[in-house]
Amino acid sequence: MRLDEEVKELRLEMNKFRAEIRQRLEVIENEVNKQVALNYNRTIIEYVKKTSQDLVENLNCNRPNEEAFCKSQMNQIQAPYLQHLEAGNFPQAYTALENAQQQLSQIGNQFQKEERIRCVGCIESQTQLLESNKRLISQLRLIESPAVALGSNNQTIDQLNPELTNDSIVNPISNKTRIQILQSIYRGENRFTDLSTSTGLEGGQLLYHLKKLIEAEYVYQTENKDYVLTTKGLKVLVMLAQLSQELG
Repeated sequence: MRLDEEVKELRLEMNKFRAEIRQRLEVIENEVNKQVALNYNRTIIEYVKKTSQDLVENLNCNRPNEEAFCKSQMNQIQAPYLQHLEAGNFPQAYTALENAQQQLSQIGNQFQKEERIRCVGCIESQTQLLESNKRLISQLRLIESPAVALGSNNQTIDQLNPELTNDSIVNPISNKTRIQILQSIYRGENRFTDLSTSTGLEGGQLLYHLKKLIEAEYVYQTENKDYVLTTKGLKVLVMLAQLSQELG
C-alpha cells in the first residue's frame, strides 16, 4: 500500500511538473511571436518611410522655382501618417493616410484644370505610393488585432462557396513550401535570395511557388523587388497559426 501511495504521489508531481513546463513554454512562445511581429512591423515601417522620402527627394520638376515648394507640400501631406506610423498608432496612421489621399486628389484635379501634365504625373506617382502604403498599414492593423471570429451567425457557414474557397484559399497553401514562404516574408525575409535560403529552392522552382502565391493575391512584389504579404495573405497566415495552436 505504501508503495502504491508513493507511486501515486510521484505521478501527481510529474503531472504538475509537466503542466509547469507547458506553461513556461507557452510564455516563451508568446514572447517569441511578439518579437517576430515587432520585427515585421519595423520592416514595414522602415520600408514605408524610405519609399516615401525617396519619392519626394527624386522629384525633378520642370518648374525649378516651384520644385522646393512642391517637395515641401508633399512632405507636409505625408507627415501625419508617417508620424503615427513611427509611433505605432496604426489605425490613426491609416486614417491620416486616407486624408493624404484626399488632399492629393484635390491637388491633382487642380493641376488637370491648369493642364499641367507633368505635375499631374507627379501626383499620380505619389497616389500610387500612398495606395501601396495603405495596403502595408492594413497589415499592421491586422497584426495588432489578429483574432478572426465568425460570431453566432450560421449564415456565414451556409454561404460558404466550396469551389471558390478551394480555388482561392485552400489550393494556394496546399503546399508546405508556400507556407514556408509566407512565414519567411512575415519574418522580414523579403528578398528572393532570402526565400531561396529558407526553402532550399532555387530559380524556377521557387518562382513557381511565388507565382502561385501572387496569383492568389497572398503576396505581391514591390518596385524594389521585395516580396510582401497582402492583407489576405497575412489573414490566412494568422488563421493557420491559430488553427495549428488550437488543433495541433
